Amino acid sequence: MAKKYMIEALDALLRDIMDADTMFDGKIIVFGGDFRQTLLVVRNEKKDDFIHEILLYSEIWNKHEKLYLSENMRARTDPSFCEYLLRIGNGTERTNCEDKIEIPDSFVIPFTTEEESLDALFSVTYPDLHAFSPDLSMITSRIILTTKNDFVNELTRNLIVF
Repeated sequence: MAKKYMIEALDALLRDIMDADTMFDGKIIVFGGDFRQTLLVVRNEKKDDFIHEILLYSEIWNKHEKLYLSENMRARTDPSFCEYLLRIGNGTERTNCEDKIEIPDSFVIPFTTEEESLDALFSVTYPDLHAFSPDLSMITSRIILTTKNDFVNELTRNLIVF
């Protein structure tokens, strides 16, 4: 998810370089993303501030042709998770007294020690990792999300020795 100003700057750059008046100099530009799930990171700002940074709030948004996906391919095997994501996207998921969405207990790996908790996370996410399987979808259809690349590298190292 790129900030709207970056997309607008790309448009202005292409118009300037090519001395053109058409958006992106008529080049086909494909944007992908899910505005319901992945928002920009804007430091020290409120929710409304980073929502207004997305392409939806750009002047050029209404000039784009939009194609919409109609089925959540990742969540189709887990209808309750799919419904949870839709409630979040629609703004209908319950919030706590601090106006925060609470993650259901069934999605949470309780913390005991770092090693035990990571082992539990790996076991839940990749239950048959040690069993040989020619079906790679067992690995490629699962993901562990984290906030920083350093954490990704650490998790990858731990997962390799798991």
